[in-house]
Amino acid sequence: MESKTTTDRINWLAILRGMTIMFVVMNHIQLLDTSTGENHQFIETINYWLHYLRIPTFVFVSGTLLYYTRINKGWNVPDLYKDKFTRIGLPLIFCTCLGTIMQIMFNGVVKTPHPVTLESFFRSFVVIEGFPWPHRWYLMTLLTLMLLYPLYISIKKRSLSYILLVVLFLFQKTDLTGISETNWFHIFSINRYIPFFVLGIVSCHYGWWTKILEHTKIIAPASWILYVIMVFMDKFFQINEFFPFCELVGILSMMSTAMLIDKFIPSLFHSFRNYIFPIYLFGIAFQAFVELIVWRGLGCPEQLVIPFYFINLGFGIYCPVLMGKIVERIPVKFIRQCFGIK
Repeated sequence: MESKTTTDRINWLAILRGMTIMFVVMNHIQLLDTSTGENHQFIETINYWLHYLRIPTFVFVSGTLLYYTRINKGWNVPDLYKDKFTRIGLPLIFCTCLGTIMQIMFNGVVKTPHPVTLESFFRSFVVIEGFPWPHRWYLMTLLTLMLLYPLYISIKKRSLSYILLVVLFLFQKTDLTGISETNWFHIFSINRYIPFFVLGIVSCHYGWWTKILEHTKIIAPASWILYVIMVFMDKFFQINEFFPFCELVGILSMMSTAMLIDKFIPSLFHSFRNYIFPIYLFGIAFQAFVELIVWRGLGCPEQLVIPFYFINLGFGIYCPVLMGKIVERIPVKFIRQCFGIK
């Protein structure tokens, strides 16, 4: 029985990761509407409804994985730091260099053109705004979250865990970016993400997910209904301005749905859910090819916008998967690590 529980736990997490990365890739879709000069409105509408789901759940899953793969196995601080530098730091360095090279080569067609200098190159390692591949912010945030590993393993009492969560969520909406003109290493935005990361750790440590697992058929639809209501209320009454109500309900909706899917279609997203990191790192580059070269090269044909939406989504997911399968065959471990492959 214990073996089955462990397997179920890992599989619903894998499904949840697949759902989340798909939503992240969907958020990166940009198809120019020539009548407005902006992204198509239906894409923006989809992104609006997914806004409260993507990153909070992504960060939450990162916390749960840290618990199951490191904290629960008793990893010490030095080993954790070494492991996360190779798993996160090396891809960050590699993607920063790669992004700069692509900026130089395609500066005339990229979304945010700017001259590349030696100063801007070194600055791009610690600043996101105005530099190539701004999605690197998540790697910077993850590295910062991992540096706080001693905090996570030092909280032993349930009461202290709850107090920590309450404090973190109370400050989640506080804008700290005004502290400095430059958001170095995205550090002044860390309060937006650490509550969900710690929530992932605490919820796993105390087995909260098992309560959801017992009642997924009720919780999944009920939480989605509540999510829609909360998003509508936030749109008109800004209920989410001071506390992340929508994000918390969104995480519950995503979790319960992943658990429900695991009962009926346990292999869902199996084709790409083992390549989450490469998809996040490189999917945006393949999407840019579709958006900037193919879509605009064809004159932004309005009648093909929906097919191109799914083409863009497919390129953003499966081109990195193909790349990952090729990189896996490279015998040099350092190269695989740069691409986010073990």
